[in-house]
Amino acid sequence: MLNNLVPASIMFLITVFVVAIFFLPILSLKRKNKLLNFYWVGAWGFLVMIAAIAGGQSTLMILDYNSDEIANAMLSGITMSFVAFVVFAWFRLSAKAAWVVAKYFKGKINTPNS
Repeated sequence: MLNNLVPASIMFLITVFVVAIFFLPILSLKRKNKLLNFYWVGAWGFLVMIAAIAGGQSTLMILDYNSDEIANAMLSGITMSFVAFVVFAWFRLSAKAAWVVAKYFKGKINTPNS
């Protein structure tokens, strides 16, 4: 196990580095619209969780720990949650855009021609 300490440490540091890079868009780019900001942070948050779990699983595999079943179950669950989050966000944002367009055209139709 001590033979694998250096590669496991390198893998752990790479995981921390990649997760930190995924946090940059969350912290540096703010959206003016609260709805878009919520989905922006949520999407990047899911990517952070996926990267952290995958990196943790790889680090534990290097250290000869059997973490496949738990990590695969967690990755599958988070990946499915991410897909559901993205699909829900797409439907909600599309409905919001359709509502705004409908209100715009309703205002155009109801105005009398001068």
